[in-house]
Amino acid sequence: MIKNYFKTAFRNLWRNKIFSIIKILGLSIGLTVCMLIFLYTKDEISYDQFHENKAQIFRIIQTWQMGKEPAQSIGITNGIMGESFAKEIPEVQQYVRINGVAVTVKKNNEVFTENPLFVDDNFFSVFTFPLLDGNKRTALHDPHSVVLSKYIAKKYFGTTDVTGKLMQIKLDTAFENFTITAILENSPQNSTLKADILLPYRYYEKYNSNTDWIGGSLNTFLLLSEKANIKTVESKMQTLFDKNTKDKLAKAQQEQGISMKISLGLQPFTAIHLSTKAGPDNGMADGSKPAYSYILTCIAIFILIIACINFINLAVAQSLKRSKEIGIRKVVGGTRSQLIKQFLAESFLVSLIAFSIAIVLTLIILPFFNELANKKLSLSYLSDGYLYAGYFLLLLVTSFIAGFYPSLVLSAFQPVKVLYSRQKLMSKNYLTKGLIVLQFALAIFLIIGTIVINSQLNFLLHSNLGYDSKNLVRMDIPINNSSDRLPGIFKDELLNKPGILSVAARNGGRNISGAKVDGKQITIEYNKIDDRYLTTFKIPIIAGRNFSPDYPSDSMQSVIVNESFGKEAGWKLNNAVGKTFGFGESHNKRTVTVVGIIKDYHFTSLKEKITPEVFSMEPAFNFGQIWVKISPKNIPQTLSLLQSTYKKILPWFPYSYQFMDDINAKNYEAEAKWKQIISIASGLFIFISCIGLLGLVMLAIDQRTKEIGIRKVLGAAASGIMMLVSKEFIVLILVAFVVSTPVGYYFIHKWLQDFAYRINVSWWMFPLAGVSVIIIALITLSYMAIKAAMANPVKSLRTE
Repeated sequence: MIKNYFKTAFRNLWRNKIFSIIKILGLSIGLTVCMLIFLYTKDEISYDQFHENKAQIFRIIQTWQMGKEPAQSIGITNGIMGESFAKEIPEVQQYVRINGVAVTVKKNNEVFTENPLFVDDNFFSVFTFPLLDGNKRTALHDPHSVVLSKYIAKKYFGTTDVTGKLMQIKLDTAFENFTITAILENSPQNSTLKADILLPYRYYEKYNSNTDWIGGSLNTFLLLSEKANIKTVESKMQTLFDKNTKDKLAKAQQEQGISMKISLGLQPFTAIHLSTKAGPDNGMADGSKPAYSYILTCIAIFILIIACINFINLAVAQSLKRSKEIGIRKVVGGTRSQLIKQFLAESFLVSLIAFSIAIVLTLIILPFFNELANKKLSLSYLSDGYLYAGYFLLLLVTSFIAGFYPSLVLSAFQPVKVLYSRQKLMSKNYLTKGLIVLQFALAIFLIIGTIVINSQLNFLLHSNLGYDSKNLVRMDIPINNSSDRLPGIFKDELLNKPGILSVAARNGGRNISGAKVDGKQITIEYNKIDDRYLTTFKIPIIAGRNFSPDYPSDSMQSVIVNESFGKEAGWKLNNAVGKTFGFGESHNKRTVTVVGIIKDYHFTSLKEKITPEVFSMEPAFNFGQIWVKISPKNIPQTLSLLQSTYKKILPWFPYSYQFMDDINAKNYEAEAKWKQIISIASGLFIFISCIGLLGLVMLAIDQRTKEIGIRKVLGAAASGIMMLVSKEFIVLILVAFVVSTPVGYYFIHKWLQDFAYRINVSWWMFPLAGVSVIIIALITLSYMAIKAAMANPVKSLRTE
């Protein structure tokens, strides 16, 4: 019997090739999207799950509350915490400090920048990273030992047989020899710790010893006992922390007016990758957001549901041609259960074919999807029993959803009615109409999202940043005692060369500090610049003057502030020059004088609001970047000049450069990716929805064949017939537009709140989305509508 079901199913598919292709194509697309998103989600939740002690490893996090500012959680601490907690709290079995710091590696006469992890010597007893060669217990005991991954060993030596060899590494000012003591397997893709190069934390501590409890720059992991109560451990940690910080926090409040509260907590190691509070920091990598998985999963589910809906609609539409077959089967003794099994068998066969095609499509599309999602997924990488079980379950669920409704409806046909072609399916089928509205509402919603994301991205990339970013090149320089003399050397070498317009210097990274103005505490961003910086960037000075060599006191006593600082201080900008305020840490506090005010400018992403900013030329604060304004002519030759000059001045420091426009564009990579994802999803929604619409138009025309014939005999025009066929579906799409517009407005308004500077949502965005879908739907409808309108009425009326 089962063999007969599948044989009949195959014959029906072969007999109706066009319908079969449409059904299989829709389901194939839906299943392909589901498979890709399934791979993505499985990878996301698998991060750091391979560690044997994963359930017992926690990272210390700090939550800072500065006055009335929103609380902020960070995953970094100072080195003293882990050691203190391990001594004082019995539940803490071990601690491991991990810090990612860039170093320079020398190979022959070449230098390279690497980002190793400085870790405690018990690293391998807490984390699970298999060794190819070496001893886990002793690999990091010597301060001048180094552990390499298989990839790094081959990169520098061409082989993994390198244990005992020397490697020249520079952390501070001079290269030192490190002995390779072990070789690691390459870190898994789903690891937030990329253990390519491991160096002893004891070596790092020699240059960066910090016993302060407040602040931090590294990750501290605790291995707790199996029965440890997390809340109890957190309470003990907080008690110890408060004991060691209360005096300093009280002093800060008394001297600087800073009200600060710091709370400690424990974060499960496996939760770091998807954490929205404190993600991977200082040496950890691959942070993500759970929202990405939720959104992609919803898109996949809706696409599959729409594909199943279309399958149902097409199956029902096609069944009108099989109504007599159903009637005859019932007349000769076929039961309803047998008919249900027949239609479910057909559904399973179509789903199986679509599933097979989907696997092939997944393998073909996976490289593009990896680029889009910034992943390195493969079926083999994530192959396990759960993956295959999930895919098999997906096949069964799809077959059931797609076949269940048609099998119930069609098996309920009454033999007398179907044999006389009086069986009606459409009538007031609110379910079908509701599904059409849902399909197109989702499509319109995604098109609205595409329009808004595209508009916001264009706004971010083309807004006036307050300075001239064109042809600005950044080169990083080593931060050490010689940093301050390097800008002068670069200027002497470059300024008279062709293609070089200006050279300036600035500190590297970002520095947050505090200033006290007329008793008011202001959180500021503090930067060191030279006298050429503002002119190189073409940042307007709206009051006062620039730094100048003609004023020797500028280096210690003078500062330049931005508009936001003046407004926060409550100053009138035209009277702000000459004002003084307290500035610096309590041990290095001084009074500075404002000599100039610059117009606000966006040095960072437009997601961030411009904050009060102070610029100085303080000698104790090192430069970290050289900025060069180059001519737009002969750019390759100018870049070659920069490289040769850099190598001449800093032969043992790796050369790299970045254009400012590229840095700005990188700030919005995530938005650009989401623009692509939403655009592709919109296209798939529309395509699959239009396939379903085509099936329903065919169903409507089949049911109204005689009506159309009579109307034509009575003189109805072709345009009137086309309107008759199309009108109901256009109304449903308009309803979908009305439903999707407020939902779309709510979600895009919420998304735009993540940006400090954003577009205004214009009214035209919503009709544009609706009109686009209606035009596409009309194109889909037009073929069948025109065909019905041009049909010979004699043939339509000759079938009774």
